[in-house]
Amino acid sequence: MGKIGDWRIPLGPYTVPQIAVAAVGSFLLIKTVSWWWPVTGPLPIVIWAVSIWAARHSRIAGRSPFLVAADALGLLVSPRHGRIGGRAVRPMRPVLMAASAFTFEDAPDDQGLPEPAVREPAEREPEHRTLSIFEPRFPAPAPEAAPAAGPPPGPALTPLQQMLAAAAAAQSQKGDAQ
Repeated sequence: MGKIGDWRIPLGPYTVPQIAVAAVGSFLLIKTVSWWWPVTGPLPIVIWAVSIWAARHSRIAGRSPFLVAADALGLLVSPRHGRIGGRAVRPMRPVLMAASAFTFEDAPDDQGLPEPAVREPAEREPEHRTLSIFEPRFPAPAPEAAPAAGPPPGPALTPLQQMLAAAAAAQSQKGDAQ
């Protein structure tokens, strides 16, 4: 901006922020001249000219102040939850859950999991059964005969537990030898 035919505007070309500062500043200076001229003289006109010059290369985060202001205005008028397909997104209404949707039961003892129930072959399953989170879905297989000697086998040891058990056994053997 700044050329009309072969004629150039003095000190031009001008950017959009410069023209905006010049237009708004000149309007304010003309409307308030009776307030500032008796006190400060031509100082506000000098400040206005310097601000027009400073607006030429002004940047906010590498962007033109005009574009930053346009983006801020767009953010203020946009819907709070955004848009999908050009339409404003509305938050979903809360849904009341029926109280009969869940079955609450007491938690099992802290000693461990309850023993699986042994089913009688003659017992018939009801057609509709309420599932609990504390009982297994499928019946457990019949337990195999455990050897009579020794404690009942527990869960398999992790490699770290195996290392610690071996170290404890070696330490106890070392202590017995002394």
